[in-house]
Amino acid sequence: MQPDILSSRARIDDTRHPSARLPRRIRIGVYNASERYHGYTTGVGRHVNRMVAGLATHPDFDVTFMVPKDHWVLDRACTPEDQLFGVRSMRLPQSRQALQIASLLLRRPLLDKYLAGVDWIYSPREQLFATGSAAAAVTFHDVYHLEPSNPDNAHPRAIRLRVLWRAAVERAATVLTTSEFSKQRICEILRADASRVHVIGNGVEEIFLDVAKSDPRKVSPLPEHTYFLSIGGLSRKKGGHNILLFANRLEKCDRDARLVVIGPVEPQYAGAAHASGNILIIDRGLPDYQIARWIRGALAVLVLSEYEGFGIPALEAMAAGVPVIANDASSLPEVVGDAGLMIDAASMKDIDSALDIRSDPGLRAELIKRGCERVKRWRWDQCVDKLSAALRATSAPDPQTE
Repeated sequence: MQPDILSSRARIDDTRHPSARLPRRIRIGVYNASERYHGYTTGVGRHVNRMVAGLATHPDFDVTFMVPKDHWVLDRACTPEDQLFGVRSMRLPQSRQALQIASLLLRRPLLDKYLAGVDWIYSPREQLFATGSAAAAVTFHDVYHLEPSNPDNAHPRAIRLRVLWRAAVERAATVLTTSEFSKQRICEILRADASRVHVIGNGVEEIFLDVAKSDPRKVSPLPEHTYFLSIGGLSRKKGGHNILLFANRLEKCDRDARLVVIGPVEPQYAGAAHASGNILIIDRGLPDYQIARWIRGALAVLVLSEYEGFGIPALEAMAAGVPVIANDASSLPEVVGDAGLMIDAASMKDIDSALDIRSDPGLRAELIKRGCERVKRWRWDQCVDKLSAALRATSAPDPQTE
């Protein structure tokens, strides 16, 4: 059965003289076990969009997005406003679940059989698949569910992930991740060879850089209140108990200030969150332009996660000209550096010290200045360059150049 292939928009082709001797473009099949993303995306979704779009517009690569048959209808909903609209997509004859089970048990089907001459099957997130002659590249954003410190690491879901992800690492020619912290944990937990793990990082959307030019009072969705902002919801991973502790200390010292939390709330935190007099919950994802406004209007952005593979909200705050208060744990010191207030988020003393930012304009100005400089090292074009280099380092030589 042949897959359906459809190009949504004409791709950028090499326009040099047809008689010129050109190196062969590296052919890449992208397998994300889903459709081309459209509409709201999480931080992982932003990474997927940016990496795939970056490869697709690069003159040295030819990219096709491979879509399981049960996601094909969603893929067709991709519109010209979406980042991956111009990327050619194809329909695979199997469902996502069938591909996963067959890949684990049978090492079939070989995804490269659907794209003749493909060099790479690349997954921009954690997926197991099988290939024949093509090389495999797999991205791991974090291994939180497998951490020994995670009380759920013996849950059947975590056990299943451990089996799938170790198989994915064993089969991959290249393993990709977003931080040195995540690389270290991948090597230890999934037994990856460090020489095959490449850190490509994350970036920040232009809209967050643009909003930094706006008057916070004019773009704030909550202009009548001073507020802190936390993006990602209330969960164990995102430091739900740390965020509630911060809200409690804030209420004691400033009853008029608010803590706005954007994202879903896990059941164990719902009661305390709704009982608090100063927490405003927006329990759904928002488009980037709305998140940018919430960030720009905030006194500071909190990233109090217990565990992060990277921490994109910290970048977004720095880009928007807003101070970051971050938990001194996992990848956050690597991302934030000295551009934010790094605290022990479980320490009332540290929280009380961080709350001094309300009355210290000099400190706030210095953090904003450092953040604007720090964010320059985290750009999507640089991430695409690192991804390109990692793929080239393992690609077969071009016959025309031998």
